[in-house]
Formats: sequence, structure tokens, C-alpha cells
Amino acid sequence: MNTTVAGEFKSTGSMLEPRYGHCAVTTGLGVLVIAGASGVELYNQGLGEWSARALLPVARHTCGVALLPSDVVLVVGGSNASYALSDAQLYDVSADRWRGAGRLQTPRLSHTTTVLDSGRVLVIGGNNLGPSGGQVQDSVELYDPLDDLWHLQRWLPVDVMNHTATLLADTNVLVVGGFSGRQNVALSSAFIYHVSTGQWSQVQPMPMPLMQHTATLLADGRVLVAGGSNTPFGPAQSCAYTYDPKSDSWETSVMCVTRKNHSATRLATGQVLVIGDSAISTPENARTAELYEPCSGQWALTAQMPYGRFGHSASCLPSGEVLVAGGARPVSHPAPVSSAQIYTLTQADCEGADLGR
Repeated sequence: MNTTVAGEFKSTGSMLEPRYGHCAVTTGLGVLVIAGASGVELYNQGLGEWSARALLPVARHTCGVALLPSDVVLVVGGSNASYALSDAQLYDVSADRWRGAGRLQTPRLSHTTTVLDSGRVLVIGGNNLGPSGGQVQDSVELYDPLDDLWHLQRWLPVDVMNHTATLLADTNVLVVGGFSGRQNVALSSAFIYHVSTGQWSQVQPMPMPLMQHTATLLADGRVLVAGGSNTPFGPAQSCAYTYDPKSDSWETSVMCVTRKNHSATRLATGQVLVIGDSAISTPENARTAELYEPCSGQWALTAQMPYGRFGHSASCLPSGEVLVAGGARPVSHPAPVSSAQIYTLTQADCEGADLGR
């Protein structure tokens, strides 16, 4: 029987537009939500309200987003509902102003976007969908804010989309799983991009192939990979694997429910909050949330949301709470929602949590 950790979801102000498959980034002024709808919005926790910001010059979804050290947000690629984009834009949060950035050398959607310690941005894989079709990509590009250009890097050893890329404590990047178009399979492979040399090295693969999963850096330097599908766009899984870069090894755990197209957010306590699911066959899972405790490797259910969702965003707030915004309900014809919830872990649990440091 699953244990339960006390917590609660409280409603906060709804977004001005319903959206899912969007991006959210926590800036100095609040949580900025981009894509998945025509507008751009900023959440102010003190007021519990959303405000409209300057429109993104080129609308999109399934894009990448990165917060640069100067509190400028980089939006990368994505889809205009028909084709992949090579467009990139820079947003000055304080000035509420957009300007074009250098264009990607390859248009792409469903890629990963990772800010390196240097402030440069690494973009990996995706799909270059165009009028004549698309191909899953093994290409890699690096954005340098100093020259406002994208520079091709060494290709990833496999083509991949719906994968994850995690900045490790040693400043290198771990790429895990995803979908390979050439092989038509979900992947179990894992690779590390070495920032100093631009080289790739293959590391121990996961025990099971996964795509549409999440990957979260833990406080002790390990990476938690959770949920997803082990076949191309197949059923959701309950498996979770923790990768230790020091020993190049994986440990296995099992979530309380199956999930894909969910969110995973590391809390100030060091625990990881996992929310939602897109499976129509088990709509009750989409209401659930659970917590991973890194020290014990155990999962426990926590509070449920008023209704289920997937494709939402989950952002840490300065208060230590989590803002869950938008998404879609797991029905045969999902429509985006505008509602937002604040998740709070009870104070007793926060104080008693072991950070695993």
C-alpha cells in the first residue's frame, strides 16, 4: 500500500489564456509563461495574478526556453502548428521587449535546450518537420550570446527526440533516452556531452528504454529519470531510475502510478514532486501527485489536484511552493485549460525532510 505525504493544492489566479505544451521559466519578476497560446504571461505570486506581456513575434509550441544570466529569456525553435521553426527570440524581462536572436541552422521541435555554466545554450536533437515531412535529428547546436550565433557541434551518436538533457554538477550534460526515427524505437541509451572538448561519450544505458520521461538533477549530483513510455508513443510506465555519474550506474525504483507527459520539480527540501499523466485509459492518475525522497529512494503519494492534467508547467516559487499552470485534461480530444494551482508541502514534512546532501 502506498504511503501518503501531507500537502495541498490551492487555486490561484487563472492564466489569461488556456494553454498546454508551453514553457515556463522563473525570472526575477515572476514566472513567465511562453508558447502554447498566442500571448505571453507573467505570474506575480504576491498578487496571485497573471499579467499580459509583449507578444512573442512568432507564435509556437513545443519549443525550448532558457533563462540567460542577464535575466534575458531565449526562446528556441518549436512548431508553428504546421512545421518546425528555426526562429529564436530574446526577451528582456524588465523592459518587456523582444528582439530576434540568431537563427538555428536546423529548424527543430521537441528538442532539448540547456543553459551551460558559461551562459551559452546547448540545443540537442528534435525533429525538423517541414512541408515534405521531417526527420529526427542527431545534430547539436550551441548558442553564444556574445556573437548571437548558433555554432554546430559534434553530432550526437544517435538521432533523438522526446529525450532529456540534464546539466550535471560537473558542468557536463547528460542526455537520456528518447525516440529514434531511424530505428523506430524508444531508446535506453545515455550519453554525456563534455563541455570543455565538445566530445560525446556513451555511459551505462538505462535498464529500460524510455521516451516522454522527465529527468531531474538531485542535490547530491545524481539524476532521477521518471515515467514515460518504453515503446514509441506507447503506454505510460511507473518505472524510475536514478543515475550516479560517479559510479556510472543506475538504481531502480517504482512510482505509485504510471505517468507520461507529466512534470517533475525538485523542491527546496531536495524531494522531487511529480504531477499528472496523459493516459486516457487511467484518467484518475492525472489528478495525482507524488514525492520522491532521494535518501531512501522511496515514492509517496501526496495531495490530489481538483482535476487531472498533463502538458502543464510546474515552477518553483521563491516561497518554496510550486506553481502548476495550464495543461490539458486526459480525454480523447484534450483541450487546454487556463487554471493554476499552488502546491504546498506541509511545514512539518519540510522540516523533517533529509536533503541527501
